[in-house]
Amino acid sequence: MEAVNSMNGTIWVFAAILISLVLVQSFLFLRLALNFNKKNNLVNAVEMKSAAQTGAIAAIGPSISSIVIALSLIAMVGSATTFMRCGVIGAPGWELFMANIAAQTAGVEFGSAEFTPAIFTFCIFCMVFGSAPYFINTMVMLKPLDNMVEKAKEKKSKVSFMPYLSSSAMFGLLGYSICDYFKSAASICAIVASGLAYVLFDKFAQKTGKPIVGSFSLAVGMIAGMIVGQIITMM
Repeated sequence: MEAVNSMNGTIWVFAAILISLVLVQSFLFLRLALNFNKKNNLVNAVEMKSAAQTGAIAAIGPSISSIVIALSLIAMVGSATTFMRCGVIGAPGWELFMANIAAQTAGVEFGSAEFTPAIFTFCIFCMVFGSAPYFINTMVMLKPLDNMVEKAKEKKSKVSFMPYLSSSAMFGLLGYSICDYFKSAASICAIVASGLAYVLFDKFAQKTGKPIVGSFSLAVGMIAGMIVGQIITMM
């Protein structure tokens, strides 16, 4: 950790600059979306408020799991690097995975005497480089896919696969990512508990007749899954 502590102050400068750019970008996107909605009247003020509340509440569950993993990442690469990477990508599990690969490739372990500033820099480079395909894919594929969707809307008389493309891609991605979680009893119990908690809380929310209560369903499901999984692991 000596190399991490010695470089932490310098990295904080770059982290602050990068996160500032992200905040500015978020503000510009929000302003663009609000202006577009004002011009085209797609949703009213009540629907916008409901969507904002639902999104904020639904983010509680995933945020808790990210925070838990981020704490492990802080112990390995320091607070500045964790803030810089997770503040932009938002995937501490991926960052932890890339940092481990980089250290193993260099033949050292985190916290050892061999973990020098040069090795730490190499780990940061691998964490950044590992995210490059996502940005490249977005720049290359986003516009062609958008054009394909627009053409599918124009040809109403013909059957198009485009409406099913996004759903099938999401199912494939999520299905592949959770395959490994079915190898242990704790993970299976966590999945079952999470699903049951989501269904039960969603039914409770429907009985209350308050949409904002239903927004907590995802958060409740994820928290229940994490608690049950941890209990089974400890047993």
